[in-house]
Amino acid sequence: MQFDLTITAALLLNLLTLAFVWYRTRRQVVDERFHDGRKRMDSFDLDIAALKQSVAAMPGRDDIHELQMTMSEMGGDMKAMRANMKAVADSLARQESVSARHEDYLRDK
Repeated sequence: MQFDLTITAALLLNLLTLAFVWYRTRRQVVDERFHDGRKRMDSFDLDIAALKQSVAAMPGRDDIHELQMTMSEMGGDMKAMRANMKAVADSLARQESVSARHEDYLRDK
């Protein structure tokens, strides 16, 4: 039995080709997974930037406190206006009763 170099070389070439193809396809799959991961991370970055912008546009604690104080002040102003309107309504009622008495007096004459 004689050692044939051509068969051994062909076998080694096939094995090297197999190893190279396996390495390249494995690397390509890993690269595709990294690419998909990168796209997802970019999408997450855009979502986070949009959320940051939305949160930045929201009113803060001081703004809410200022609104509460303004609403409280408006409530006090409304109470004062209610008191003034009651006084005006009472005065108008007195005017109407006086006017009604004058009308009654003039009708009776």
